[in-house]
Amino acid sequence: MSNGSPLATPQPWDLVAPAYEQEVMPMFETFAREALRLAEPPPGSRIVDVACGPGTLSRIAARAGHTVDALDFSPRMIELLQAQIASEQLHITPRIGDGQALPYPDRTFAAAFSMFGLMFFPDRARGFAELARVLAPGARAVVSSWQPLETNPALAVMFAALRDVMSAIAPAMPGGGAPGGGAQEMPLVTDEACRAEMSASFDDVTVRLVEHRVDYPSTQAMWESIVRTMAPITLLKHRLGDRFGEVDRRVLAAMTDQLGAGAGALTMRAWLTVGTARP
Repeated sequence: MSNGSPLATPQPWDLVAPAYEQEVMPMFETFAREALRLAEPPPGSRIVDVACGPGTLSRIAARAGHTVDALDFSPRMIELLQAQIASEQLHITPRIGDGQALPYPDRTFAAAFSMFGLMFFPDRARGFAELARVLAPGARAVVSSWQPLETNPALAVMFAALRDVMSAIAPAMPGGGAPGGGAQEMPLVTDEACRAEMSASFDDVTVRLVEHRVDYPSTQAMWESIVRTMAPITLLKHRLGDRFGEVDRRVLAAMTDQLGAGAGALTMRAWLTVGTARP
């Protein structure tokens, strides 16, 4: 599954998987709980979690009594979920697979979810259509995606600094080597885009804004967490090897200059787009 974007391949998600589970899942639980509330699956339902990552939503749903089919293309993410299933004896069936070609029969599930996954699919229309195909008529799907960078000033500062640094030290890399530099804009970042794309396969589409604040003791702690948990940055570090040391120093210096060295926060804002499967 690739559209030329490295985020449409398993490698960056395999790289971030351990830190993702430890540091990012608490934030994602906010969005997952709200998604489950919006979908309203009946008690004890069979649901599907597409591009499940380490299974944030899957775990919450299974603990609430649902039976979950969880799918992701990252082997490392599925390994983390399998370990938790074994630990808690959760009713989750994990599987490595492609969200654009779901390995499930038509009209199988009482709810379907893709939390910050479908937004990276090479063929998003196919991803939406597959969610609709496997849902029972009248059941709901929830797809989450991020708001634009401009809504998060700290991240905007970080990416601007990263682009400047990478343009200087690795100008031959696409976009100066910086994630986002020269690449297509992140999709599904507006209410209108979310509504339009989901409406092609679903009825009664609504879009909700959900926020979660993450506090850090310092700008350095914030940057270090981003390096461990944000897939494009982790992939960049992997590709640059020893050269990432210069990136690390210069980006942290730029962030500290603009944000200060003390405590800070990231307020992560996401769209939760909800649609109803057609008869």
